[in-house]
Amino acid sequence: MRRLVELIGILLIGYLASRADPSTMLKVDRFLQPYVQMQDFSGCVLIARQGQIVTRKCYGNANYELSVANTPQSKFHIASVTKSFTAAAVVILAEQGKLRFTDKLSRYIPDFPNGDKITIVELLEHSSGIPSYYSIPEYEGLKLRPVHFDELIAIMRKKPLEFEPGSKSSYSDTGYAFLAYIIEKVSGESYGQFLDDQIFARLGMTDSGTFPDTALLPNRASGYQPWIGGLRNPPFYDKTILTGSGSIYSSLDDLYRWYKGIKEKQLFDIKALDYPYGWGEREFEGKKFIEQSGRDPGYVARIAAFLDQDVVVIVLSNVEAGADDPIAKGLEAIAFGGDPAPPVQRSAIDISAESLMQYQGRYEISPNAVMDVKMSGGHLFLRGPGGDYLPLEASSPDTFFFKQMYTSMVFHHGDHAGVDSLLWGGDYPCKKIADQPLP
Repeated sequence: MRRLVELIGILLIGYLASRADPSTMLKVDRFLQPYVQMQDFSGCVLIARQGQIVTRKCYGNANYELSVANTPQSKFHIASVTKSFTAAAVVILAEQGKLRFTDKLSRYIPDFPNGDKITIVELLEHSSGIPSYYSIPEYEGLKLRPVHFDELIAIMRKKPLEFEPGSKSSYSDTGYAFLAYIIEKVSGESYGQFLDDQIFARLGMTDSGTFPDTALLPNRASGYQPWIGGLRNPPFYDKTILTGSGSIYSSLDDLYRWYKGIKEKQLFDIKALDYPYGWGEREFEGKKFIEQSGRDPGYVARIAAFLDQDVVVIVLSNVEAGADDPIAKGLEAIAFGGDPAPPVQRSAIDISAESLMQYQGRYEISPNAVMDVKMSGGHLFLRGPGGDYLPLEASSPDTFFFKQMYTSMVFHHGDHAGVDSLLWGGDYPCKKIADQPLP
């Protein structure tokens, strides 16, 4: 039966793709080609309107070492898009009467500090005050080995809340890891098995599941990072800690099935909820939509769902560059009849190693987030919280382009000629707090 569902799904998607709009496809190609040429994008995109796919196309390679092209069946790590599935699992359990949004965390994790103040809905809305594990000092070691729920909970017991639960919002991957733990406690199944049974199988999503570190995954798109002169394979990191927050893989066609499942209320009515949990509410040219994006070493994913207009834009990339944001915005414009201008080709300049040394150091983004800048081999590299050192491209003596986040970085000189801050995006000041970066 599962194989029959898979075959029907492939035939249906193929039929819809055969009705793609040539004029829209030309616009998409014109818009995307410069990103592909600059190696800012490699992956697959889909635009659908009123139940009809108008663009479904892949670019670049699923594996650059073997020159294997990306296809709509290529499987990508979708990182934080996982959160939309975790939230859906919680909603399904709530509708089954097995939990309530108002339940306290202490009901599922007894004696957790302030657990009697934190509700499931606050975990869903990132308003629990529990810090994200990416922000804690231990993460650099934790990401190199399996970290299961019990150990993560034990570590987070010792961390103070960032704020009183419900008083504000701050993105917390830990909160969604705790939700995955609750899903397991309530359902009696592993997190991955519950998603398989209650979401993927019901929607015919046969190319989705838990992204493996060691097991073979047919049609997996290998992940890459920007590097000097091209791309590189990202350093190894263990994905166990990502369970619930960034642990799922999927394909272009499966994410379209996911959109249809939400739009057609096949699992539940997302509009009946107080908030589209697991998604963010956005607006484009007066049109409201929900969106979720994800980024992990080697991959970027984004899905934008305009439920009122029945329009969806999906972007999957196996190059960890921040081009997904301008690409998604451009594709959204195309979806509604626009014709966005393609990006301008960048050109980098050479700067001496001696000049680059002045930019080395640690820069504070916020009290709980610090980035490091170092010079190595005549090039400048930046590492964000929990990330890897990736290259900066010099466009002027003090201005650099950071491809991973797709933004400019401007080094600011203080009154005494030394560099005192880094302007993120050219305007957000990050104070220099140390002259030497961490290794």
